[in-house]
Amino acid sequence: MSMFRGIRLVIYDLDGVLIDSNKAILESFRRTFNEVGEPFYPDLILSRIGVSLPQIFMDTLPEKYHGRIEELRQTYIRHFQSLDRSFIKLLPDVTETLTKVKDRDFRQSLATNKTVTEAERILNELGVLNYFDLLTGFLSVARPKPEPDMILYLLDKLGVEPWEAVFVDDTTWGLTAGIRAGVHTVGITTGNNNLGQIESVEPDTVIHRLSDLPDIIE
Repeated sequence: MSMFRGIRLVIYDLDGVLIDSNKAILESFRRTFNEVGEPFYPDLILSRIGVSLPQIFMDTLPEKYHGRIEELRQTYIRHFQSLDRSFIKLLPDVTETLTKVKDRDFRQSLATNKTVTEAERILNELGVLNYFDLLTGFLSVARPKPEPDMILYLLDKLGVEPWEAVFVDDTTWGLTAGIRAGVHTVGITTGNNNLGQIESVEPDTVIHRLSDLPDIIE
């Protein structure tokens, strides 16, 4: 039975919703931290996935690096882009779900704290870029998630009202952005935040696999 009616647009986060990129993210951070001679703690990085790269560096490196955040971001991107495709894969049911949603004439878009260029590259390599009407990312707006700017940007560009959109995210940071933007929010447990963490920000509903999404929108 549908939970959300009158929907015209489905917005997805990328990491943890559409793709499993943990291996690539951890390897890129490991190489970046090694370059500056700082210890690397995988669990700490995993706990911050969903936050923008600059914020992760601010949260995990000593203050002496805070003036080098853009340099570190570029170093991370260089390492991330050097990895082969085996480091990133689509999560289960993604292609099938995107196809079902598109076949029902919903528009689909992406809001990620990656850059649009990087998101386009990944989605193209994985064969699903053509499902999306518009992507927005870290450099597209003034403030990344958890601020609502990305969601509001997509609504404005696509001519959709907040109550006509659903946003799917696996992190408290992302869901907070959706809540602040006034759209319907769907938490999903396929990423790095557990059910308790997701429920703590009170999304409209929670699903445990992306294939559940078409059944709750109309």
